Order: sequence, then C-alpha cells, then structure tokens
Amino acid sequence: MSAKLKAEGHKIVATMDIYGHDVDRKEWGHVASLVTARTNLAHWYVLKGDHPLGTKSARMCIAAKGRNLEINDYRRDDHPTVTRYRFDRAEALKGCEKVRQNYLKGARCNEHYAVVKGLGKEFGERIALQGETENGTMMTILADPNSDAGEFQGDRDFRMLVTTSEGAAGIASSGQRFAFSQWVLSVLDKR
Repeated sequence: MSAKLKAEGHKIVATMDIYGHDVDRKEWGHVASLVTARTNLAHWYVLKGDHPLGTKSARMCIAAKGRNLEINDYRRDDHPTVTRYRFDRAEALKGCEKVRQNYLKGARCNEHYAVVKGLGKEFGERIALQGETENGTMMTILADPNSDAGEFQGDRDFRMLVTTSEGAAGIASSGQRFAFSQWVLSVLDKR
C-alpha cells in the first residue's frame, strides 16, 4: 500500500486475486487486488496490481473508489448486515440495459438481491463488502466462506457485482483467494 494512502489513514480491508493482465507474463491471469479504507470506512479504494498475491507488483492502480464501505462477516450464516439498499424489481430490470451499455458489455443482469440470492444458492457465496462508488453505482463483493483463501480452487472464490441506482446488477469480475485482513478479522471476531 502506498505511503499516500497510509497518510490518508487507509488500512487494508481485504485481499484477493482478480482476473487481470500480468505484465511480466504478458498475458491475462490473476493479479493481486486490495481493498483499502479509512478506519471509519467513509472512503475506500480497490487497488489492482500486475502480479498475483504473494509476488510483488511493479505497479498498483486504482480500479475503483467510493464512500460508505460496509463489511459483513460472510463467514457466519447470519442475515447480512449490509441490507440497507432496497430496489424495485421492475425498475431494476428496466435498468439492465444501462448495465449492459455502460458497465458490462453484454452482461447478464437482474435485480441486485436476486443476483445475491442466486449466487448464494448456487455457489454458497455471501456478501462480504458493499460500498457506493464515486460514479453512483454500488460495488458488492460476495465470497465463498468454504473456500481456503490460501489455495487456488478455481476462479470462483468471490464475485464483484456492479449495481446501478435503480438496482440492476451484473457480475463485473471474479477471482480467487479472497480474505479479510487481520485488522478486519480482529474487529469481526470481537462481535
């Protein structure tokens, strides 16, 4: 993490390998990604590297940024604590064309909670992080609590959704080895 982010009070919230471009291998593969936030979670970034976790990235760039990050302990089979957003299904489905045109070319799309419920039922994934992006969409990361963050188990340990203000949602990316930082785990384990 950069000295600038540390000076702004950012800490690492989560790490993961996301599908991206590996500069050394000059091919697409998994590259490290970090979610950082101020301790009050009012401001956050998703940073993307050019090498997988466990190797040093030559460059880190800002892939997304926003405000009001919420953390849900996806390891527990409880009702998620990040459910303050409510969407009308009909309006969300109308907004799917906006998702396909502006965010995810040709993406499958549905109402946000229908996507969340479907991923939970099919893959056992639960909401881990959710926050508003600076361009007015919502970023949600769903992770599989049964995957071992230290091992490669395919490309589906987590998925990142983009959701418009109308509630239309699509899968923006996926990856492996999602894990909360020790800082976040220590806070969650005290609850």
